[in-house]
Amino acid sequence: MALNLLVPRNAMPNIDSMSPVNPPEADASVEEVTARQLWDAAVGRVFKLANKNYGVRNVTYTHVKAVRDAEPAGSGAFEIEVLCVEITARTISSKRTYSNICKEGVVQQDADTDMTPESFGAECPGHEFERVTRAITAYTNSYLDWVMQADPEEQTDISVPIDLPHMTLTDMEASLVRHSPFLVKNVYFLTANSIAAAQASIQQELTRALRGMLLTDALDADYVGQKNEAILTLQDKLKGATQEMEERRILETVEAQKREHQLVERRRPGFASLQIDSLTLALLGRPSATSLRWMSANPSEEGPVFCLAGQCSPLELVRWAHVTGRPLAESAVAGRKLADFFRGFNQAYTGPDADGIYPLLKPASE
Repeated sequence: MALNLLVPRNAMPNIDSMSPVNPPEADASVEEVTARQLWDAAVGRVFKLANKNYGVRNVTYTHVKAVRDAEPAGSGAFEIEVLCVEITARTISSKRTYSNICKEGVVQQDADTDMTPESFGAECPGHEFERVTRAITAYTNSYLDWVMQADPEEQTDISVPIDLPHMTLTDMEASLVRHSPFLVKNVYFLTANSIAAAQASIQQELTRALRGMLLTDALDADYVGQKNEAILTLQDKLKGATQEMEERRILETVEAQKREHQLVERRRPGFASLQIDSLTLALLGRPSATSLRWMSANPSEEGPVFCLAGQCSPLELVRWAHVTGRPLAESAVAGRKLADFFRGFNQAYTGPDADGIYPLLKPASE
């Protein structure tokens, strides 16, 4: 069964009589802003760009000082005069260090450039930039005043003789041992541990320099040559200091024996005035009141003797010794003859051999 709905004719909307919908036209067209206009508007403003990596934080301030046309005239190219302040904070060995760089220059742009002022970061207040530049200028001027002291009354260095064993280094040599606690400016103090500390510091500097060479190909040949020369001269100074310290140690040992031992009296003539320290100095080849030589009156009566105050008495071998006091193995003294140490003028004693080995002698017993 169909259902028919009858709708009155006058109830239908008059579609034909409806007017078409037309969008309103804009009153004014949108004007495009060029990059040159943006930069002209940015003159006198400051932009700030900050970034942070592991252990390093960098902040850059850019002050747009002026914008002017570039040559050739009419090309549309322009120049942007800027002042940049870059501040870098680094965390090294749990300590934060700061460095700053001020750069002023001109950035050239074409007429169709895409670079805008926001390329230098977000805009920041001008008083913040002034406070930063004022702090940098104050620090720089105070540092220059400190390093450029011309008035002798403002000198803080104390000029007094240094009464400790030391050696004076050049600036390049001092930079090689800057990790050692025994370095004071360009003076390196010599102690029992300072030589080992210097060698460890040199090794650290060489490792750091090698790592820098692997990271960059730009090397200063003159600087590398000066560094290598400083390493050679410093090694020679350390070698000489080691020998000097060893000689000083031997002399201190002799002085200790002088304080600990008293005069030894013997029955033979000359023993009453013989001192153990005098004989020790003579055996070490040092200047001494006691002289040693080889007596060979006849084949049955030959051997070492000491002479003191015009009197001579025989000596006998105790053992072989080393100038450093360390014990000697049997293989080190095998084949050595006592007479080989008396090859001087009139069969005088010549001191320890090239290996530092010498005979330890004592007055012969009856």
